[in-house]
Formats: sequence, structure tokens, C-alpha cells
Amino acid sequence: MAGTDLVRASRDGDQFHYLWAARQCLKLLPSAEDLVAITIEGASEKEAGSDRVSEGEEIIDVGFYYGSEDFSKAQRIRYVQLKHSTASSDQPWTASGLKKTIQGFAARYIKLLECFSAASVSERFQFEFTTNRPIDRKVQEALADLRNNTATCRHQAQQNTLLQYSGLQKPQASQFFKLFAVMGSESGLWEQQNLLTQDLSAYLVDADYDTPVQLKDLITRKATTEFESNPSIRRQDVLRALKASEELLLPAPCLIANSADTILREQENQIRQALLNTDVPLIIHADGGVGKSIIASRIATSMPPGSEAVLYDCFGNGLYRNSLHFRHRHEDALVQISNELAAKGLCHPLIPTTRADSKQYMRAFQHRITQAIGLMRAKNQNAFLCLIVDAADNAEMAQPEQAGPTSFVKDLIRSTYPEGVKLAFTCRSHRRAKLHAPINAQEIELKPFSVSESAHLLRKYYPHANNDDIEEFNFLSSSNPRVQALALEWKLPIKEMLRRLGPEPTTVDGAISDLLESSIGKLKDEAGAEEASHIDIMCKGLAILRPLVPIPVLAELSQTSESAIRSFVLDFGRPLLLKGNSLHFLDEPTETWFRERFEPNEADLIDFIDRLQPLAKKSSYVASALPQLLLQAGKLDRLISITLSGEELPEESLLEKREVELQRLTFSIKASLQQKKYLAAAKLALKAGGESAGEERQYSLIQENTDLAARLLGPDRIEEIVSKRIFNSGWMGSHHTYDAGLLSGREELFPDASSRLRMAMDWLDSWASSTHGEDNSENVSDDDRVELSAAILRLRGAEASAQFLRRWRPRNLAYKAGLGLGKRLIDLGECDQLDALIEASGNDVWLLLGLFTEANAVSYKVPKAPLKRCLRLLGYRRIKLSESPEWNRQWEILSSICSTVELALRILPKEPERWAAVIQRYLPSKPPSTFTNQYENESIALLKAYALTSCLRGKPLKLVDIAPKDIRKQLETNNHYGFTQEIRNFKRNIGGLLPWINLSYAIACGPPLKT
Repeated sequence: MAGTDLVRASRDGDQFHYLWAARQCLKLLPSAEDLVAITIEGASEKEAGSDRVSEGEEIIDVGFYYGSEDFSKAQRIRYVQLKHSTASSDQPWTASGLKKTIQGFAARYIKLLECFSAASVSERFQFEFTTNRPIDRKVQEALADLRNNTATCRHQAQQNTLLQYSGLQKPQASQFFKLFAVMGSESGLWEQQNLLTQDLSAYLVDADYDTPVQLKDLITRKATTEFESNPSIRRQDVLRALKASEELLLPAPCLIANSADTILREQENQIRQALLNTDVPLIIHADGGVGKSIIASRIATSMPPGSEAVLYDCFGNGLYRNSLHFRHRHEDALVQISNELAAKGLCHPLIPTTRADSKQYMRAFQHRITQAIGLMRAKNQNAFLCLIVDAADNAEMAQPEQAGPTSFVKDLIRSTYPEGVKLAFTCRSHRRAKLHAPINAQEIELKPFSVSESAHLLRKYYPHANNDDIEEFNFLSSSNPRVQALALEWKLPIKEMLRRLGPEPTTVDGAISDLLESSIGKLKDEAGAEEASHIDIMCKGLAILRPLVPIPVLAELSQTSESAIRSFVLDFGRPLLLKGNSLHFLDEPTETWFRERFEPNEADLIDFIDRLQPLAKKSSYVASALPQLLLQAGKLDRLISITLSGEELPEESLLEKREVELQRLTFSIKASLQQKKYLAAAKLALKAGGESAGEERQYSLIQENTDLAARLLGPDRIEEIVSKRIFNSGWMGSHHTYDAGLLSGREELFPDASSRLRMAMDWLDSWASSTHGEDNSENVSDDDRVELSAAILRLRGAEASAQFLRRWRPRNLAYKAGLGLGKRLIDLGECDQLDALIEASGNDVWLLLGLFTEANAVSYKVPKAPLKRCLRLLGYRRIKLSESPEWNRQWEILSSICSTVELALRILPKEPERWAAVIQRYLPSKPPSTFTNQYENESIALLKAYALTSCLRGKPLKLVDIAPKDIRKQLETNNHYGFTQEIRNFKRNIGGLLPWINLSYAIACGPPLKT
């Protein structure tokens, strides 16, 4: 029994290690403190390559790598040894128990000093011993004395023992022990199990009871010999275990400009103290351009020691109304705020799911807030957690446009939170009611600039400005920071700038109006007096339509040229951002001014819709914008009518037509239910059911043809599809591959495509490191490789694409990808890209064969040098490509070699004997019996190879030359009456084709070369 107890205790220790490491791996999710990897049972294989430090590795149970796993690039590396005791969990750990630990870590420390300076080692490396037992007080004090290198020590015996174990002299030992920490009384085995379960049940919005098992299993497998050469766990490994993807964690990052260069506001301390002292929501309000976002950003970055703040940006550089960048929903805001707190190590990450409603999100969010403030106040009883929501009124404005549930602001502002949690919201003064704040909410108005604040700003640009200049500048700008910033952007001499601001004080609306009027005047002057009304229509379009507004739509709507609109945008400057062939407001005061100045009344809106509606058949953007505009105009019956009839849908693309129709049906159903038109909702739901049946087939079609879909769909439709996360393949994170492929088809979407490609490659690297030796159902398909290589080709160039395909093993995977990629490029007419890829393929015969096969199919003339090099390589004795074992691809390589030779016949100087010898190497030693099979399509590829070889050698192929042995004897007798059915099939199938094949190759090869 004693032996059994020892075994059980040992297994308890293993379980403690696995569960402790599983909890630590959760920190990888938000990349807290730049943690990039955690290793199990050893150091990372990427530490130093061939110069790997092996000393002390046997005692490393868990390694933490910050910034990088590479020694030379890592910001910090922490090595941890874990010890667990079942029977003696209450007994203090003594010095003797640290012998092997200190010996191992000290040996590694000495070796590290050979690689790096003492300062670098002290700054970047840490050693830790963690146990569930308490640490003996004398050991703790002896370690403290060693770290401080004190002349006298409190426990000489323990200190001498520790020094002896390290094998270091006291000065050097002091440096080592400064890096060595002991952590006692860590939760025991069953507490770890409960903590892990609690952690993960708080992670997911709805319960996923399999997740703890999956995460612990990940750690367990990494601890086995199977992963001895790759013990690292990275972010994607954990996400795979939790069934989440990276972009879901931070769906709405803050886009407010860095506040480092902004000036200190006189009200800043007052507002900060008001926030910290109040127990109710704080509403910071002001007119446009006064600096609400800047003050929010400055307060968020100037919290008292021990306190933290999260700033949530509801405006998002004007994209908050774009479906790909929504910021008003619970799954956007609450997930973003929670995971920013998690990135600071204050709570558990919140992983969203499609199966959760707003109530569940709020419950999960409040759990994170409770965790965060609890942890902060455990360290500092006076700590505060501040949640600052900027442009909260914009979130409320976005919500009605989607006919969806309430925005997160209404729930957040009225919820209760633990003591120490503070809420602040910024909005325009006249929109405060939109927030639906509780009656006891505190309000503070942010004032315009004082004279001293105006002076500080002006002298940053005009250092020699005098007091009179400052007074005039402050007066003429109405003390408004936005007006002042616009004036300073003119970069005029100070007197001319002041003259342009005057002679009367200028409000922010006035400044924008003046700038707009100037640009509009120029546009009207170019267009002519008769077109003036069209310019107003363009401005109404900017005010009404959601971003990103296509320039062709504005041009056709206002009957002005696209170039004129581009000039208008460029003249207007920073507040309007031109993105590809679309534009949107980058500046909230400008957007607000446009919407308030040009937003039509009900009659004008109907007139605007009547002008816009005819464009719906040409533009998917217009077709998808109509439902929201009709609802805004109070024309729900008209919306229901066109939705049920299928009118006003894009006609140029069936893909866009179906996509817009489904979106319109969804919007109409929501609107009908909200207005209690249940009969209409039932009819719409019935139609939606029929349309949805084909939705999956359409998405599958798009996934299989992202290159063509990118040409057929508009940028707004592409972003809409990507935002739905509809693509999928056989491995975790594979949807990023097809997102990148679709987005990379439009140049204006390259930045988004590059981001998706990076995430796809991260997931692919995780898949490659996790599937070795595992019974893993995840597989990367040939289509996935084609999609990835196509996206890489567009975004990173031919060299990167070819290099990516050369990395795959077995090597014939590059051949299959080459076939698919070559076909795509030829179908799209991107021959320059095809040539560049062929040039970049180097000596990769597999990839070249795939590309040449597709080029030959359309008789495209490829570059000569790679073609000549490929044929030369195919003739080398040491190079012999193997045919596929698949029954329906038996002669595929032989067929591709023939295609390559056919290309050479059209492009290169003829070398018939050499090329015939190349084909001969891949022909069977004798004609196979499959030639007699009536239904064997593979026979054609083989027949063409025999015929081409024969024609290259100057003589046409005869039927008897390729007949199997038993058939050849009968053919040579010329006894037609004794022919079997097998011979008759052979003569009909092969003999019928042979003359035509001989003729085609005789033409291709030309007359034999004279010697």
C-alpha cells in the first residue's frame, strides 16, 4: 500500500503541474504583458537555435516568454519549477529541499552569462520555485539577505547551504539570488481543479463544459515525449482549445489619436476628481469641437497609482455605422472592454458566442468587472476602475439604423457595479437625453479653451506670437479647439491666418461651413451655375448615407463627375477621408455638421429616396441602404412591398442580388416586429426561409471562387460578407484564409486583407506545430493552399508566394497548388503575376510543372529561362518525380511533363532527342494492359505521351508499338476474323484517337532536324 500511495502522490504532482499551467495559459489570450508563449517540461526550442542552453533545462516545468521566444529578442524569460505535496502540504519547505532547484538554475545562470552581459541577464531572466507548501521563514529571510548582499545575515546556516548549492561566490551569488524567487502556499491540486473550472466557466458567455478538459489535455500532451522538441504553447493553441479566434477578442479597438501631444486642460483635474469621487455615472458633455475625446483620452492615461481605466471609442473614425466596424452592440463593446482589462491581467478574457443575448453579455461583463476591481482592491484598497465611453451618443444614433435591440450604453449606464468602479460617458450637450442616464447621474460641461490654453496651442506653431495675437486668436475662434486646429492647419503667416478667421468670432460650425462653402464654390464654378442644385444633393448623400459611401454613387446621384468629387474631398482636407473609391467622415464634428445641416425633412427625404432608388439596380450599396432610409422616412409599407416583390435589387451580379435580398429580408422582419406588423413579418419570414435555403450554397460558391467574387462584388458587399465570418475549412482559423483571399481581390481593401492573412498564417503555424504525431482531424486542403498562396501573391509578391509553397511536405503538394493557382491567374488574365511566380519558383520542379500545365492549356507563352531550367532538371538522373497513388491521377505527372514539352516546342529552340528522353523516363517499361479498358480515361494521357515521344524522334507512333504483348501478336498476324472483343476495343478506342494525336504532334514538332 505504501508503494501505491507514493504512485498516487506522484500523479497528484503531475495533475497539479498540468492544472497550474492550464490556468497560466489563459494569460496568452489577450497577450497580457506581451506574453507570447508558455513551455511545458523544458525551454522553448526557439531560444537560441544551435546555441541552445541545455544546463538546468531538466528542472524547468513551465517557461514564460515575453516578446519573443528567441533569447536575443525576448523582453523577459521566466523559468518556473513546480513542486506539489499531498501528504505534507502544511509542512514548511526547507533549504535542503531547494538543492536541485538552485543547482540547476545556477548552472543555467552561469551559461547565460557566457551568452549575454550580466546587465542583460539581470534585466531579462527570472527563476522561480513554486509549491503548494509554505516556505520556511528562515529560508525566505536568508534569500532576502543574499539578494541584498548584506554584511551580516540572520540565518548563517541556511545562507551557507544556499550558497553551497549555487556554487557561486557571494558577489555573483547575490546577483543570481536577485533573479531567484520562491513562491509558497500555491493552491493545491483540488483547488487548482476548481479554479480552472471557475476560470473557464467565466470565459464563455454560455456554458461549454468540454473546455476545461480540452485545455488540460493540451497541457498534458505538451508534457509527453511526443512534444519534446516543441514544448511551446502559443496563443493560437489556447484559442483552438477554447474554440475561439483572435479577432473576436478585440472587435472594436480605440481609434482616438494618441493624447501625448495634446495640452493639459484646466478642467482636467476637476473632471478626474469628479469621476473618482462620484458613485453615479458621470456625463461629460460639450458642443462640437471642444475636445471631449481628448479629455477622455487624457483622463484614461492619468489614473492614480494602483487604479486603471479603459477608454471605449464609439465613433471609430466615423466607421461606427459600417457593418464591419459596428461599435454599438453588446458583443462589440463589452467584449472589447473586458478583454482590454484582461490584457492588463485584471480579469478573465470574455470570448463571445453567437448563442448569447444582451442579458447574458451583461452578466458575463459584470463578472469581469467584479473580478477586476476585486483584484485591484486586494492590492490597493484605494484603487479605482474607471470605464470611460467616448461619443456614447453616436452609439445610440447607430442603433436605430440597424432595427436591432438597444445599444450597450443604455444597459451599461443603468447597471450597478461593486464599490470602486466608476463610469463616465461623453456626448454632445443637446444629445444627453439619448443616453437614458439615471436621474441621479452627475453632469459636467467641458468648457471651450481659456485664453491661456489658446496661448499654449498658438505658441506651439507661432512661438513669437504676442499677447494681442493670442487675444485675437482666442476671440475669433470662439475659444473652440477644433476651430483653432483647423486654422492652424492652414499654415499661413499669423496675421493672414487671423485675417481669414475674422472679422467676427468663428464657431466650429462656422469654420467648417466656411471651409465647405469654399470647396463647394470651387466645385460649382467648375461644374457651372446650372449644376448648383446637384452639389446640394451630393452633400445630402454624405449626410444621409452610411460609410463607406462609394464615389460613383455620389457622382451619379448628384450628376457630377467622380474627379470633381475627389477634388472636393481633397480640398476639404482631413475631416473627410478618401479610402479607395469610397469616403467617410474622419471627424465627429464634421459628420455632425453635415448631418444637421443637410439632413432632409420627411418630404425631402422621400424625394432623396426617389432619386436614389433607380440606382439600386446598379449598386449593391444603394440596394442595401434603401431599407434603413425607407424606415427612417416612415415608409415601412413601401419597404415591405419592395422586399416581398424582390424589386430594386442589383442586376449585374447574382451573388450581390442574393446577398442584398437576404439582408433586406432580415432588416424588414426586425422592423415589422418592432412596429407590431405581425402579418407582414410572417410573410417576410416565409420568404426569408426560402431564400436562406440557398444561402449556404451561395457562400460555398463564393468560398470556392473568391478571386471571381472579388471582381463581381462591391467593396461594401465584400466587407459585409467578411463580417459575417461565413467561411470555413478543415482547421481552426481557416476562415481567415478565405477572408484574406476575398479582401485581397480589391486594392482598397489591402490593409484589411493583410491583417487577415497574418492571422491565417499564425493559425497555420499553430496547426503545423500541434498536429505532429497527433490523432488530429484538422487538415489543410489543396484549396486552402491555393487560397493562401493567391493572397500572399497579391499582398506580398511572387517571391513570398513561391517560398510559402516550397515549405510544404511532401513536395508534390506544391504541384497541386501550382495547378490551382495557375488556373486562377489565367482565368483572371493576370499573366504578369503568373510570369512573376514562374520566375520566383527557382528550381522547384513540382511548382513549375503545375504552373506550366495550366499555361499550356491555353497556349500561353511563359518565360523561356524557367521553362528551359525545368526541362533540364527533369532530365537529371537524381531527380525522379513519383506519380500519385490515387487511382484517378495515375499518369498526372507524366501528362504535366508532356504539357511542359509542348510549351517548349512553341517557345524554345528545339531539342527533340533530349525532350524525348525526359518523357521516356516517366513512361512505363512496357505498355500497360489498361489500354484495352473501354472506360479508362487515363489511357489518353499515356497515349499522348507515347505519341509525343515518338514524334520527337521523327516518326509517327504506330498502334502495334503500344499494344500489350498478347494483343500485339494478334495484330501482327493481321487475322481480323480472330480478333477478340478486347482487341476490337483497343483498335476502336486507341486506334481511333491515334491518327489525330499523331497529326497534332507532327504539326507541333515540325519536320525532323537535319543533322
